Amino acid sequence: MRTAMTVAVWAALMVPLTVRAEAGKTCISTATEALPRITGLVVKKSRTRPVPAAILASWKGQSRPVIIDVDTEALGEAQTYSYMCVVTQGSAFVQRTMN
Repeated sequence: MRTAMTVAVWAALMVPLTVRAEAGKTCISTATEALPRITGLVVKKSRTRPVPAAILASWKGQSRPVIIDVDTEALGEAQTYSYMCVVTQGSAFVQRTMN
């Protein structure tokens, strides 16, 4: 009985982490697809970070948004593109933000 309870608690704790990780992958993929079409554009690195508290204070959506930063290089010039991403029903919606 104790083992079953331990497994159930562990599984309940792991589901949100797995869902969050999958959401991050979906958001990064969608943000990368949304990059401007520039000849020679190379993605160097991407990462997620929390949305600023000012945005969350007025957020009315059910899913919590994240910010995706995509570091790129084109023609020797480095640039970071930032997107706000929300995953709803398994699909990611991204919108470019200005830093």
